[in-house]
Amino acid sequence: MSSKLMSLEDAVSRFVDDGDTIYAGYLCVPFALTHEIVRQGKKNLEVVGSSVVWPGTELVMAGACRRIRSGYMSGALRPGDFTSLMDSGELQYEDYSNQAIALMLMGGALGVPFVPTRTFLGTDYLSPALDDHPGSIPGYKRIHEMESPFDGEKVVLLPSIRPDVVIMHAQRADADGNIQMWGHMGDARWGLWAGRKVIVTGEEIVDREVVRSDPGRTVLHGFKVSAVVHWPYGAHPGGLAGYYDFDYAFIGRALAAGLNSFEGFAKFREEWIDGMRDSGTYIAKVRELIGDDAFEAIAIQEHVIPKVPVDYGYSRTLNLPLRQGEPPW
Repeated sequence: MSSKLMSLEDAVSRFVDDGDTIYAGYLCVPFALTHEIVRQGKKNLEVVGSSVVWPGTELVMAGACRRIRSGYMSGALRPGDFTSLMDSGELQYEDYSNQAIALMLMGGALGVPFVPTRTFLGTDYLSPALDDHPGSIPGYKRIHEMESPFDGEKVVLLPSIRPDVVIMHAQRADADGNIQMWGHMGDARWGLWAGRKVIVTGEEIVDREVVRSDPGRTVLHGFKVSAVVHWPYGAHPGGLAGYYDFDYAFIGRALAAGLNSFEGFAKFREEWIDGMRDSGTYIAKVRELIGDDAFEAIAIQEHVIPKVPVDYGYSRTLNLPLRQGEPPW
């Protein structure tokens, strides 16, 4: 298998196109990839995910995102330019729930056009009034209610989602593109499995033997992965299980103001995105802003390791009957 390793710039340039639908990991926050998408000036993107958090807000403030399908949008929680875009209809959006989006990604991963569920029965989500808001997506059928052909009970149909590209930050990968992750992943597995193209930044790039020795941690195999980029702290200021925690000092001093307004984002972009083309330069600047002690405080201090290692052992014996009718023992 040819190597999937490449630079951040090449990965985004080759595999993210204007107009793409993008899944951006929920708890595996792909900040480095998001920043590169902004740097390259991608346009007319749609962002999908159970929770569209800071990366999605960045793409909106950068003018890269035209619409969102999600159960949660962090930028909409406070008044400001993000909310004004929603109110004016300039930012198109459709509101589901976290569970519904996960089911829609599951449908995309399974290759089916829709997913039946009892989610939303008896709620206002089924009200036609919700189809008519300033940011509604023209011609989009958000939801459908019908009777099950098997038992006659009401079910709700949700359209499946197959993102054009998935961006994700993972604990480790090998050069073949095999991705290993652990910890709470939310809907990330379904997002990875549903994606047509997958770009992953990895905290570590390891030998393929490391991956083969612990296959249960592999969430996506290399043949499904378009590109792997070695980028330590690629989730910062988000956290990554086993490596570092959320950096709330940086969020409070830099990111929060950058996501509140176009003016604030322009300053944030100039300082933290456009000039930060390698991980080392970025982290050095973070340390300068918040101080070494605050930066060291986000490092893992308590290790949680399984008490008993997993044994993937197997028998070398071909345990087949020697003669017809003879049991294999």
